[in-house]
Amino acid sequence: MLPKSDPHDPAVSASRPAARAAPPTLRRGAKGPSVVTLQKKLAAAGFSPGAADGEFGDRTLSAVKDFQHAKGLTPDGEVGSKTWGALGRKVGGRPSSGGGHSVSGYVKGVPRRITVSSVPNGKDLRSDAAVAYNRMYAAARSGGITLKVNSGFRTMSEQQALYKAYKNGTGNLAARPGFSNHQGGIAVDVDVGGTGTSTYKWMAAHAKSFGFVRTEPSEPWHWEFKP
Repeated sequence: MLPKSDPHDPAVSASRPAARAAPPTLRRGAKGPSVVTLQKKLAAAGFSPGAADGEFGDRTLSAVKDFQHAKGLTPDGEVGSKTWGALGRKVGGRPSSGGGHSVSGYVKGVPRRITVSSVPNGKDLRSDAAVAYNRMYAAARSGGITLKVNSGFRTMSEQQALYKAYKNGTGNLAARPGFSNHQGGIAVDVDVGGTGTSTYKWMAAHAKSFGFVRTEPSEPWHWEFKP
């Protein structure tokens, strides 16, 4: 029988990975490297806090609240474990891989791996489109408009079901499976409620500056990321 190792033995302690401290809870008025990390992660997610200057001021506070609202968190402006987690930093202090996650997508009928990231309402878009959408979402919020995504990236099974409903006459227009830009992660259906609403008018006036254009004449809700 092998002898049990002594946890107090320096050789044993040296072989263990050092535990990292949890990221600190941040709020308005905080300063330092952790605030710089926060600001960079907010910017990467599409919620601009201004310059990454390490000072948690009004602009950073506004970006934090917009991010929290978009992720379904309490928009209190305080950056604790839930907000750090949503930003991709684990409570244990180890950063996650970030950049979204890899999925099976389709572009013009050709299967390919794409990376998708989250946008509000629990949907995903291709990561570059997600960053742009989140910036647009924050800008709309500052103008009193809350954008709601009804559909973003779709799996093959989701597109097949929608196409079947379309062919049966029980659903909206849908592209053939493998040929929808939703499956490429660049198409997003926004709940605009018709062309006469304030939401649609905001999108019509501002979406292009974030890279989104309306591509289906019969579908005012359908927008695609084409920067």
